[in-house]
Amino acid sequence: MILFLKKYINKFKYAFAGLLDGITQDRSILLQSLIGIIVIIVCSALHLQIWEWIVIVAFVGAVIALEFVNSALETITDKISPEYSKEAKKIKDYAAAAVLIMSIAAAVAGILIISNKF
Repeated sequence: MILFLKKYINKFKYAFAGLLDGITQDRSILLQSLIGIIVIIVCSALHLQIWEWIVIVAFVGAVIALEFVNSALETITDKISPEYSKEAKKIKDYAAAAVLIMSIAAAVAGILIISNKF
């Protein structure tokens, strides 16, 4: 049982290490995290209903998580294909497009929720 708990705790340590590394070493992750924090601060002054909070938090989390996935894909693509290739570019472009689409959806949802408060 102790060995199981130790392995489980290590998984959290690795996840938090990745979180810290991403925020401190990747400008895109840092930017998305800062935008998320600003959105949460603004929303905290607007007395949102619970369903509105769920939408805001889910979108903020999704955008930041997807930015981590994008950065991981970029890192592994650079490692596998350090020289330029059309295929590597396509992988990076698709991952960046996924972040863009989620960011647009988050912005639209946020604007709809926040503008309803004025």
